[in-house]
Amino acid sequence: MKIKTTIAILLLCIVTIKAQQINVKINGGPSGILYDSTLGDGKLKFGAGIGVGYTYFFSSHWGISTGIDAVYNQNSFELNNGTTISTYEVDDQTSAFEYQATPANYKEEQRFISLAVPLMMQYRTSIASQTQLYFGFGGKILFPAKQTAKASASELQLSGYYPDMNLLIDDLPSHGFGKATIWQDKATVSLDPSFLLSVETGLTFKLKENTQLYTGVYADYGLTEMAKENANLNIVAYNANGLDNIQANGISGNRKILQESRYFSAGIQLKLGFMLHKNKPLPVQPKEEVVTKTQAPVQEKAPVQQKTAQTPPAKKELTATERSYIEKPLAFQEVGNTDVTPQLVARLDEIAKILKSNKDIDLNITGYTCDIGTEARNLEIGMKRAQAVSDYLQNKGIEAIRMHLFSKGESEPLVPNTPVENRLLNRRVTLTLADR
Repeated sequence: MKIKTTIAILLLCIVTIKAQQINVKINGGPSGILYDSTLGDGKLKFGAGIGVGYTYFFSSHWGISTGIDAVYNQNSFELNNGTTISTYEVDDQTSAFEYQATPANYKEEQRFISLAVPLMMQYRTSIASQTQLYFGFGGKILFPAKQTAKASASELQLSGYYPDMNLLIDDLPSHGFGKATIWQDKATVSLDPSFLLSVETGLTFKLKENTQLYTGVYADYGLTEMAKENANLNIVAYNANGLDNIQANGISGNRKILQESRYFSAGIQLKLGFMLHKNKPLPVQPKEEVVTKTQAPVQEKAPVQQKTAQTPPAKKELTATERSYIEKPLAFQEVGNTDVTPQLVARLDEIAKILKSNKDIDLNITGYTCDIGTEARNLEIGMKRAQAVSDYLQNKGIEAIRMHLFSKGESEPLVPNTPVENRLLNRRVTLTLADR
């Protein structure tokens, strides 16, 4: 297990170099092992986890994330009263016998710590200017440490049945057979690694330019079992020297007690994401320095020499036709519609081409509505329309940092909202060019 853990950490360190977003998280909720048993009842208890990871976004909506999580897990298990657990043992005289343990009010409080390495796909989409909805799905590899089980029973009857003599011994304390009361002990049990199916969902909120807060819920379910198979292990160890030191073995791994043992964890989680990349380039100062160098020798060198010097291309200015094409309002004719319609696709594609060839121009995107609905609702719809246009242009390669979103709602109508036909003109998005 140490080798697997080391490899996972090394892979994480290597890939993190290309990470776009580093995140730290905390979560909490029921977390432990789901037991399926005909002889008792297991329950999950509250657990908690912390983790670090990264997400690589290969589009405006999709990304892939991984990392490493540490989780504290807890369980309880109660054995049905009247249950007898039998295993075969050898006594101090080398005679084989059937060792029978019959507890009353037998209970275990279990806990263990685990490390998990996730690999998940993440999808996100904007629902407001500073808020996104996100979904994550994928899997994890869980590496559990040893489980600590605190076992107790109000009464523990230990007996030995010798089949060769058809003899049952249940009251011989000096040889480890008899009744113990108010018994308790601790056991340490090894667990197997498990593959988990994982999902998460929630909302993200933009706190700063490169910082996001994730809030949501998560669930992990084990596809493989965690308890090691050991059907020949009783809940307590046989002690031929008496009843004074009865050691617990625990129920994990005993196939007579447990038919299935799968990991499960669910609850709420908080994450802080820190973006590492910068969308906005910094080409301005180098351009000014080149211009200064080429202007200085103009007075001293002949025109021929000046022509051979490297000079930056002149800044391309938008034509009046291009400016008019961009700033003509984009119609959102249907009431409440916040999606880019097929009628706008060709125009936005052409606008994206113009903006790509003019890197020094920013865009103010403002959404408007007619006067149908409340003022607050119209402000919300206006922002969603502006966000839809921004998302489309981002998908066409326009940097998000070049676009600034606003909503005017029903204020500042293009034309009066009466007659009714005028309202179609007021449901719109405007693009305003802004030089840097």
